[in-house]
Amino acid sequence: MRKSRLLVVLAVIGLLLSACSSLPRSGDVHAVNPSKNEAGSVALVGQPPPEGATPQEIVDYFLVACRAGGEDDYAVARQYLLPKTSAEWDPKTEVRVYPENQNITTTVTESGGVRARVGSLGTLSATGIYNESANNAVFTADFSLAKNQDGEWRIVSLDDGIFLAERMFFGQLYVEAPVYFLAPATESLVADLHWFPRREAPSRALHALLSGPSPWLRDGVTSAVPEDTRLTKNLQIDDGVAHVELSPNVLAIPQRQRSLMLAQVRSTLLAFSSVQSVQISVPGEALDKEVVLELSEYPYGSYPLSVISGGVPGTVVDQDEIESVPANPAFADLGLTDLAVAYQKPPSSYAALARSGTELVAIDGATGNVRTLTTGASLIAPSFDSLGWIWSGERSNNGSLTVSTALEMEPLTVAAPALQGMNVRDFAVSREGSRIVIVAESGGEVKTYVAGISRSSDGAPTSLGDLIQVGRRLADVTDVSWVGPTELMALGRSAAGSDTSLYSLRLGGPTGRAMNVQEGTAALTTTRASQPVVILTESGRVFERDASSWRNRASSVSSVAYPG
Repeated sequence: MRKSRLLVVLAVIGLLLSACSSLPRSGDVHAVNPSKNEAGSVALVGQPPPEGATPQEIVDYFLVACRAGGEDDYAVARQYLLPKTSAEWDPKTEVRVYPENQNITTTVTESGGVRARVGSLGTLSATGIYNESANNAVFTADFSLAKNQDGEWRIVSLDDGIFLAERMFFGQLYVEAPVYFLAPATESLVADLHWFPRREAPSRALHALLSGPSPWLRDGVTSAVPEDTRLTKNLQIDDGVAHVELSPNVLAIPQRQRSLMLAQVRSTLLAFSSVQSVQISVPGEALDKEVVLELSEYPYGSYPLSVISGGVPGTVVDQDEIESVPANPAFADLGLTDLAVAYQKPPSSYAALARSGTELVAIDGATGNVRTLTTGASLIAPSFDSLGWIWSGERSNNGSLTVSTALEMEPLTVAAPALQGMNVRDFAVSREGSRIVIVAESGGEVKTYVAGISRSSDGAPTSLGDLIQVGRRLADVTDVSWVGPTELMALGRSAAGSDTSLYSLRLGGPTGRAMNVQEGTAALTTTRASQPVVILTESGRVFERDASSWRNRASSVSSVAYPG
């Protein structure tokens, strides 16, 4: 599609303002449909303050002018402020994102100031980190005004930051920017999602890479970029070629580390549609002879669907056709539930809960042999990571998890102090093994968290980092699975009493409703965003999403699992 640049003039003529007004949102606004990483652009032009405007009108016009601030460095918006206030106000501290179907309302307060109010979807920090708001959250902002030397009302006190509506403005002016770090155990790429102003996005993403990962992710990733690395020239993009000149200190690191660093730089910049190739150099020397490593951001292959049917693990090979593991009389007494399967094709290692969730067992897919890994009062459904570790722990958590292998060894303890006192419903380790998503209940609230995973030099998990909450707009989650580098699929509800649906949860992005489910859906399993989602109903029927409808895959099933 040909790129287009549209001029959108935000006029505020003929407003009918009363003691309670709404920010003007009508008029001829033409939008483009950009890709998520930069294609297309929008130019906005704000209007200067009209003569004789009331304090409330000044605030309304100011909020409109802020939408155009990215084009003129907020020059027009600053005309609504007294000079001293203009010098102190920092519009880039925070972007407050509100629903597209709402208007910002302003009211005059008892003190004569003006208060702006609108629903909250989330906030964007100065470093490009998006934090989603909970349902029913509201933004309020207070403005104080005084007359200038010309007798015109101007703003003298306000919060730093600006307001932007969700789609027309936030979706046009900012783009998502994955900044890539490394999973130390697998040398896969790990995306740290940011959002930057469209015109600055590649440069801002490169600076974010040099600055290091977000705090919550630091425990789970590493970077091959030396700490003191800087850009010796501004990033230049000419005819799709990004020219990056790094400081000479990168020549002192080992060649393997330098190759990994170049892979991080290339992957971060190639995420943008304006970049087709990347040329990296140091002053006076091109690094074009370095080894180019192709690293995966989502290391996941093609695997069959595994299930438990009739109390026995197996794989679905055709419509309602299941190939079970070799028979073992022990299956009859175990009561297997909550299947997990290793990253192997064909599946050769399974894990499951047994005896009403009090035992974690490993099952050899080739022989049907069963070995008990650990026992507990009520264990969390297991999850395999890509290094073969089987994760579990007590649902009523004491601040730790356990990891085991199918080998004859004692389980290891993974320190997770943030989980102390929570009831863990579900968890899943990311494909590259550097992050974990956890659904837990505490104080009567169900929340979804992600954390980085620290590992020893041999890849054994040792501890979890700080928990950050994702999917804040969901009131309930019963199952969760990874579908992409920064995307989760969750089975849940947006409010108490609402229908259960599948939701897309972004790590560093908004939550969105993905699709309806079959009545009585109890569990899900996924592979990647481009592949069908699989659900299991309470009646034991397995459905796979086929285009826009659900197709029956199998019946008489009690658990479903793709690797992970």
